[in-house]
Amino acid sequence: MNDRAVLPDMRAVTAFVEIIRSGSLTFTAEQLDIPKSTLSRRISQLEQRVGQQLLRRESNRLIPTQAGQIFAEYCQQFIDLAQQSLLALDALQLEVSGTLNFTFHNAFSCRWLSEKVEMLMTQHPKLHLKMRTGFNLPQATIGESVILWLGPVTENGLRHECLGQLSQGIYASPEYLQQAEEIHHPRQLCEHKWIDTLEHSTQNIQLKHPDEKPFQLPPQQSQISADQFVMQADAIARGKGLGLYPNWLAELGISQQNVKLQRCLQDWQAPSLPIWLMYPYGNLSRRTRVFIDHLKKDLPAAWNC
Repeated sequence: MNDRAVLPDMRAVTAFVEIIRSGSLTFTAEQLDIPKSTLSRRISQLEQRVGQQLLRRESNRLIPTQAGQIFAEYCQQFIDLAQQSLLALDALQLEVSGTLNFTFHNAFSCRWLSEKVEMLMTQHPKLHLKMRTGFNLPQATIGESVILWLGPVTENGLRHECLGQLSQGIYASPEYLQQAEEIHHPRQLCEHKWIDTLEHSTQNIQLKHPDEKPFQLPPQQSQISADQFVMQADAIARGKGLGLYPNWLAELGISQQNVKLQRCLQDWQAPSLPIWLMYPYGNLSRRTRVFIDHLKKDLPAAWNC
């Protein structure tokens, strides 16, 4: 049998994918808790097995060669299939139980997440989930933990997986817009009261239009700066001013008749916010894998924009 037809070492495949994500042999070795020499040897053996160079160095980063890019796609499928097979085998054994810590950005304090969690707990009644709302990105801690986060993130010792993007728009209450002069261009926003989150209160906002030049909206003097999206939405809905707000959250509130928000400047697009799922490196317990897979299943269509 041709040696190249034999499945490669799972540890080498996992290491290869992690190096592509981080671009660093040293960082990946630290995250996988193995010596750098061992990691380098696994990659060399993997390249020998496939018969091609998979990585090359560029500007102090390791990036995949053309062969490496193609091979990485199949490696990820291999890893996903291995995880699925473990889940299928685990399903034949003991049910999911034990304690899992789950921290989520305050933007996800909504019915979507509540219904997700309730469905999971119905399926696995012996699972104990400790849920915490986050306002600042948590760091990796001892124990099993999963984080669902919104917006830019920094390195925190956990694996980062992007689940999608939330588009944003400028919102006000219908009553506010009826009383105010009609808004035709973003430059008019400077004439209005502003309701913001603390994350955006000191940042320029670039608004893009398909037929006009981008507009840089400078930081507005906010009468109210909230650390929670729900508080921001409530202030906007009560006519206190305009605010930049995720479209998906606005649509959820409108459909559930919780808040009255109306988007203005429909054709102007604000920067999207990335949605991150974070969890520990290495092998995961069954309860963590089940929880992650449950969160990733049937994601809202609005997250794909």
